[in-house]
Amino acid sequence: MKNINEKIERRFHIEKNQSGYKMVNSVKRLQDMKEFMRGKVEPWNCRAGQNSIIIRVDGSLAPCFPMYSASHDWGTIENHKFEVPQLNEMKRSCQTHCFSTLNHNLGFCYNDSRVIKWVLKQAAHGFQGVTGSFA
Repeated sequence: MKNINEKIERRFHIEKNQSGYKMVNSVKRLQDMKEFMRGKVEPWNCRAGQNSIIIRVDGSLAPCFPMYSASHDWGTIENHKFEVPQLNEMKRSCQTHCFSTLNHNLGFCYNDSRVIKWVLKQAAHGFQGVTGSFA
């Protein structure tokens, strides 16, 4: 177990992110990735089927790549059948073993209170530029 934890620690360069390296994921998300690799996943605001979709080769839809082969009928590009209650129920189980960077970043951006705080912070500093991640 110690060897696995050492490999996980070496894999994620949180210090680089904190020192200004541009990275897609926030420091918090990098820390979450470490926990995910250890089998621990906290609920997160997955936006699959709400702000991102998968269009299968036959024109039918799925909320995300892991659900590509699911038999549920989410409709077609002409007539989607995504329903938030059904998606939320599905995500109760799939979020515990999924770590989609795309849908996590969308969920992070669709957190209204976080966005408002971030914009106000940038305004207070005169919109002089951003370093690090957008957390």
